[in-house]
Amino acid sequence: MSEAKSRRWKAGLQNFALALGTFLLCIMVLEVSLRLKGYGNLEIYEPDPKLYWKLKPNQDCYTKIDHKPVHINSHGTRGPDFETVKPANTIRILSLGDSRTFGWGLTQAETYSDQLQRLLQEQLGDGQKVEVINAGVNAWSYSQMLVYFRATALRYKPDVVVLADANQWTQFSEGNSAEFVKKFMWRVRLKNFLRRFAIYHYLVEVKLKSVYERQRTKFIPVDPTRDTLFQEQQKADPNAMFRVTIEELCRLAQSNGVTPVLLYFPTADDLNRTEIPPILKIKQAVHDTMNIPLVDLTPVLRPEGKGLYLEADPVHLNARGNELVGRQLFQIVKPLLER
Repeated sequence: MSEAKSRRWKAGLQNFALALGTFLLCIMVLEVSLRLKGYGNLEIYEPDPKLYWKLKPNQDCYTKIDHKPVHINSHGTRGPDFETVKPANTIRILSLGDSRTFGWGLTQAETYSDQLQRLLQEQLGDGQKVEVINAGVNAWSYSQMLVYFRATALRYKPDVVVLADANQWTQFSEGNSAEFVKKFMWRVRLKNFLRRFAIYHYLVEVKLKSVYERQRTKFIPVDPTRDTLFQEQQKADPNAMFRVTIEELCRLAQSNGVTPVLLYFPTADDLNRTEIPPILKIKQAVHDTMNIPLVDLTPVLRPEGKGLYLEADPVHLNARGNELVGRQLFQIVKPLLER
């Protein structure tokens, strides 16, 4: 190589290194600036071959909406730590659900699980300790809750399990192929890597939210009738799958001495509809056939309507809405503990 050509290569490499360094410096400045503004440090999930995803234990983070503090304990549930073996003189209640149970945009104290714990503790006094375990995980389905309850939560010996609502997806069940599970584990790892950056939080999940939702639902259809990843009979009648799963969880609870309670969350749009939503129909049927207590929040939330939901969010209840849920659950759970 001639000396002139060598100098050109050297100059080119120097220019490339300078451009790359400048780009990385800008990225670092942007990342730090966004973190100072409250973006980033979202909850991190672990891939799991049975549950598909679960909260990574021992992390302190913030909710994606409204930047509220979140502590995930050593058991991978939101809230303070607890002993695996239930201590003597302890009433233990397990809250199962999705982001509405986890506390989307809420502090721990604002969640209905914490509200229920406080009300029961005030009622029972110092003679017994009340523990309400918030096992809500964002985007979980009924099938995932069943697997978690059977494989993990039964070890905690809860006295009551509250089964709230879940994402109505059929593909995240135990019946999937090993190939599907393996591919999805890779997706969970990639998502977790991206969620560690404030830039991803700001650009993808905030500024490009509509684009992000469209791409996400191509792989995870919100409408269960459009689920192309599972068996034909479940695509044809997903509601039958949901009912079977809810019934199985309730039977499993009862056979282990746990009292199940069904909880139904209406969306803001459901509050004034005349037709009964499919999931409420299912839970009413389980209530009728298995004599399982059912808390339908529709009449409780209807008077205050959309003022009980997060801003521009017809699904997730705000702190006031969760307070009403906690009080309604208290009225149902208290007599069950007195039997």
